Amino acid sequence: MQIRNDFIISGSMANPLSFSLKEGETFFATMKERLSNNEAIVTVKGQDVHVRFQGEIPNEDQFAVQITGMKDHVLQVQVVPQTAEANDAVTGLLPASELEKAEQILLAQGIRLSKEEKAILRRFFEKAKGTLNEKLETIQALANKKLEITEFHLQSIHEALHGEPFGEVLTQLADHLNLLSHLPSSEENNREPVNNENKLFPSQTKTDLLEDPFISQKDSSISAEVVEATDGQRTELPYWNEEWFQTIPVQTKDIIVKTITEKLSQMTLDFKKLQTEINKKLENVQFLLDSGQVQARQQAKQFIEAVIHTLDRAILQGEFMLFTDMKTEKQMLQASAKLAEAKQLLTVGKPSDALKIVNEVKQFMENLRFQPADVKIKHFVSTFHLNEQEATPKQQLLSQMARTLKFPLGEEVSARNMFEQFRQLGFQHEKDVSRALLFKQPAIEPQNIKALLMKLSQGEHGMIAQQAEHALTNMTGQQLLSKFDANHHMQTMFYQLPMLLQGKIETVNVYLNSRNDGGKLDWQNCSLYFLLDTEKHGKIGILLQALERNLTLTIKTDNVKLTEALKSLTEMAKENLEAIGYNVKGITFTKMNEQEEQKAVTETTQAKETNSEKGYDVTV
Repeated sequence: MQIRNDFIISGSMANPLSFSLKEGETFFATMKERLSNNEAIVTVKGQDVHVRFQGEIPNEDQFAVQITGMKDHVLQVQVVPQTAEANDAVTGLLPASELEKAEQILLAQGIRLSKEEKAILRRFFEKAKGTLNEKLETIQALANKKLEITEFHLQSIHEALHGEPFGEVLTQLADHLNLLSHLPSSEENNREPVNNENKLFPSQTKTDLLEDPFISQKDSSISAEVVEATDGQRTELPYWNEEWFQTIPVQTKDIIVKTITEKLSQMTLDFKKLQTEINKKLENVQFLLDSGQVQARQQAKQFIEAVIHTLDRAILQGEFMLFTDMKTEKQMLQASAKLAEAKQLLTVGKPSDALKIVNEVKQFMENLRFQPADVKIKHFVSTFHLNEQEATPKQQLLSQMARTLKFPLGEEVSARNMFEQFRQLGFQHEKDVSRALLFKQPAIEPQNIKALLMKLSQGEHGMIAQQAEHALTNMTGQQLLSKFDANHHMQTMFYQLPMLLQGKIETVNVYLNSRNDGGKLDWQNCSLYFLLDTEKHGKIGILLQALERNLTLTIKTDNVKLTEALKSLTEMAKENLEAIGYNVKGITFTKMNEQEEQKAVTETTQAKETNSEKGYDVTV
């Protein structure tokens, strides 16, 4: 007899099961809610089912049950005793208790195992390093991300979650390649000292640029000098006599000048196209809201969403954003945040307030001018690698690590810069390659750390190839753990960012929980946690929790001196967070709780969400 009745789920709400159940079939279930002495709501293969037990309800949260029939639209079941024979009936080839727990985790997510997948899990438990709980956390993370059960996926996720820190893995590889002594310290990477607190978060206008003590008037004329450059002509750029620039051949310098000239010209055109596109859409919003028709508000809301998407895409993908100053980027982020507020006002029936914000954003976009920042052009020139294609993978890796891993002390710190750092590490490698193929772009080999690790793993032998493969496995695990699933309401991500600090490659762990906002992360409702373990200051944790753009910042450390030093920077941090659209409600300092930090990985792979009328709460 096959049972396909609609089961009663969550009280009065009934939904058909997406799978069939047969009388006599045995399966694992997870207790969700006890309704009486013999009835309960249990989770079976990812779905909630109303069941009636023959006898008392088991005390365990997870158990095996056998179907005995259907009565009054309620599934009749009996608990299967946990004997070896019962285990064989349920798990087939999985007699060990740890494999049963793994299957329970997967069944709770609606994943049924084949014989081949059970064999893969058995090998994983036998060969993988770490404790049983760590292995189960890896399986839980894989199940939550709905990833295929393969040895590669399990190995990659386990390495990212419970293996050596990514910074340590890169250190070992660099040591075998004799690169450690050649990596510059954080001080050497930053030529400009930080003696002005605003320099950490610069926001300079065109006038401010000329008066800035760090950028001379000669520096600010770079754009004009580049435009006047001709082939073969030695143009006196402001950094022409710097040591790092002297190493570039004269012919290459001329190519760089020509390249910058062409780029600035094209980016100016792209920026004007962006302004035109946004202003046209905002004009449509103004027209619709001025009409006063209720039906027109929904159309206006769609136009606002389109403008937000266009702005966000420009901030993250527009090449001109690589050359603008921090103030321009902040203003564009503010514009996006204001439009999000206007969208919310339309939702709650306040079109006049929404129109006011739209008018402000439109006026801002009309007055915005593309002004390349000198420090960004310097950075572009310093990272120009025309001749690196002919260098060995070892030489390319040294150059790429020196550029990518340095802490941006004394330079502009922005959202786009951080995104580019992720790209330079190689976390966007596959997307960049596929995008180039899709748009039929020139076949230029991507320059990032992951691409170079792939070269070393395939072209070298012995320990170097093993270390490169080790690093690749760690990176792939991070990418799998950060996979975006449009079907999930909550999104979780985990990254290990390597960073050069005082001549050593350290690792910053980044845990992110966010709501899915129409196919992208909801920056207005999310939590972000940074965890760094240093020799000098011990563990440092920084937790940002945003709820409807209201932000609380918690800094965790046991170092009293560090606490006092960081307190002096809280006002500056508050100003800069508010400058990109957050309302900072408080900044607090607490002690580092070791037990809480040990739970960080588990709770990131199992995002906890509580919905309410006032919003939601997500725990890291």
